[in-house]
Amino acid sequence: MSTNPRIYLDFNATAPLLVAARDAMVRAMGVGGNPSSIHADGRGARDLIEKARDKIAVLAGRPREQVVFTSGGTEGNLLGVMGLAALVERRGGPRVVAGARVDHPSLRGPVAALVARGWELRPRRIDSLAGVGLVTASAVNHEVGTCIDIAAWSAAAKKAGALLHVDAVQAAGKLALKSLPADALVISAHKIGGPQGVGALVISADDGLPFVEAGHQERERRPGTENTLGIVGFGAAAATVDVEAWADVAALGEYFEASLIELPGVTINGATAGRIGGTVNAQFDGASGEAVVIALDLAGIAASTGAACTSGSTQPSPVLLALGLTREAALSSVRFSLGRTTTAQEIDSVMAVLPQIVSRARR
Repeated sequence: MSTNPRIYLDFNATAPLLVAARDAMVRAMGVGGNPSSIHADGRGARDLIEKARDKIAVLAGRPREQVVFTSGGTEGNLLGVMGLAALVERRGGPRVVAGARVDHPSLRGPVAALVARGWELRPRRIDSLAGVGLVTASAVNHEVGTCIDIAAWSAAAKKAGALLHVDAVQAAGKLALKSLPADALVISAHKIGGPQGVGALVISADDGLPFVEAGHQERERRPGTENTLGIVGFGAAAATVDVEAWADVAALGEYFEASLIELPGVTINGATAGRIGGTVNAQFDGASGEAVVIALDLAGIAASTGAACTSGSTQPSPVLLALGLTREAALSSVRFSLGRTTTAQEIDSVMAVLPQIVSRARR
């Protein structure tokens, strides 16, 4: 095991907790009370939540009243998809949802739940939304970093009379979310340096919530006592976001890719499509991606073979298969995801050990 400081290249799974978020949470620990209580202690907790809501609203580029705090991106996608679907049904719209195999499992899951209860699933195509009631899309792909034109999809959905749900978990901090028009949009704290276990659904048409009457919290859209400390950390992290600075991370990703493709038998997955930058999904021909990730870990470098929520699976990535890779090629791929604290020196250190690691994995 390496005794050197670890190099972290798995920001798409979770970003390390920012000092600003940690400090804000520590200060909030001194505030007692349930945020739903009307006494001074409760009002103090409520004030912390509402100040954080303001910061999330700025990050999302939407009115604060649309922000619904959740336990993370997965719950946000569930509430958004099912809430909009309930609206479609209430309005008598077509029970047809358009989705894609390349979307995150937390988005594909609620879509599958709609199909199980009688909805029709169609492949998401911008030129064939007639008769579709709900469109679901990821703004930035979690495995290869490819982007889709949400503004174009929004216009197409509106023309077809469909509602649009956008998973913006991997877009937050990288794109101006205000430029992503949608009826529902989801972000997650721990992807931008906030704590794990908290996120937000930003929804403009929320008459489909809640699923059950169980409490008055979040304007009766998501019952349950709010995670005050997590929300405070989320707000603090959101306040540090500088979208323009992501260009530096993207440039560092390009530098990394240029070094990778000089190695024999290395291909960058998704390289021919428009990407956000900072996500480098490399295919190492003849090597097991899992073996490469394990060897990197032993060398003090964190990377992954795909989405963190499916890291225990031995199956190839559905995203890479959907992109046309063979099973063997998908299983030989490794995702490196960079963040705001990644340095060129760290990339050079990775490249100093990676050729030998790949060579051993191939043998």
